Amino acid sequence: MPSDAPPGGPTYHQDIAPLLARSCTTCHRSGGIAPLSLTTYEEVAPFAGLIATSVAERTMPPYNLDNSGTCNTYVDALWLAERDIATIDAWAEAGAPAGEPTDEPQDGPPGWEPERVDLTLEMPTAYSPSEPIVDDYRCFILDPGLTEDAFVTAFEVRLGRPDVVHHLTLFALDTAEDEQGAEALDAAEDGPGYTCFGDTVVPSRWLVGTGPSDKGGRLPAGTGLRIGAGRKTVLQMHYNWQNGTAPDQTAVDLTLEPSVPKEAFVARVADLTLELPPGQPAVVESEVMPLEGDFTLWGVWPHMHNLGKELRVTANHPGSEVCLAQVNRYNFHWQRFAFYEEPVQVRAGDVLQITCTYDTTGRDTPTTWGFGTDDEMCIGFFYITPTG
Repeated sequence: MPSDAPPGGPTYHQDIAPLLARSCTTCHRSGGIAPLSLTTYEEVAPFAGLIATSVAERTMPPYNLDNSGTCNTYVDALWLAERDIATIDAWAEAGAPAGEPTDEPQDGPPGWEPERVDLTLEMPTAYSPSEPIVDDYRCFILDPGLTEDAFVTAFEVRLGRPDVVHHLTLFALDTAEDEQGAEALDAAEDGPGYTCFGDTVVPSRWLVGTGPSDKGGRLPAGTGLRIGAGRKTVLQMHYNWQNGTAPDQTAVDLTLEPSVPKEAFVARVADLTLELPPGQPAVVESEVMPLEGDFTLWGVWPHMHNLGKELRVTANHPGSEVCLAQVNRYNFHWQRFAFYEEPVQVRAGDVLQITCTYDTTGRDTPTTWGFGTDDEMCIGFFYITPTG
């Protein structure tokens, strides 16, 4: 039960509320995607024990990558330091004391506001599925209307239905043939957009992507992602309609520059031939990829599906190994790009190695690579610029 503050011990108003405001209340608020709000003492105190357990086990806040510094650290990581976890535990053990309210404003979660919006790409009409479906991948062709090449340097996503959007990715179409292929797929289906389970179906190039708890942000300074003059884009939406099929109409606001010092692109290291035997608590798959050039790695997006538990990517050269990504407790719902606080340099001849670990105890047949949620993947996406 809540109690008065012990002398010198942590209290809600002085110690816990600031931690929750920085790391939790983007989702845990009225109207947020989390199942309960944690913005007041009355909301938080009954769940003190559960909160302490969740942060100790690092099942909350929702962040896949290890941000402890043993591998890397990331910009605006939703990650509690060990001292913060100890503070929450001590507060819960003391009976969740309220303490004295403070008038000082609470720092909110990591966030940003775009300096300007140069282009908005919005789904042309609201969309909802015409037939019952849970996992729904839908692609919408959007025309930026650019007369000259431009580079995305920041973006903000405005979700129409944050409770049903699992994630989204905006892709560039770089040729007229790619556009014609997408338009043919669109014309072949009733309603807005076309089915695009897993990818855009036609050749395309990743621009920006995000999940429901990540509204976007600035790309690393001095870098940007090109949208070609006169070329169209495809917005791929992954919906989970368990919360009802009211229509969604999502928009992406972009900040553009006519040029950037370093054009970036998104590349991947992946194990495309994985085959996971059933009934095993720890199946390990690994793949290597030699690098053919010198690159700066600015950020990473680890990707597996529902069986994934751990993931590690390293850059190896004779006599040394550099850790590029470490995931100790993977969650399919927490995917996002994370940008390094210090970019990582790799060079020609280095060998990237990705290792993924899966729990297949719930399966009675083998699981292979595929785009379905019940299939599996082992990918490290990287935000990259050539060095030099």
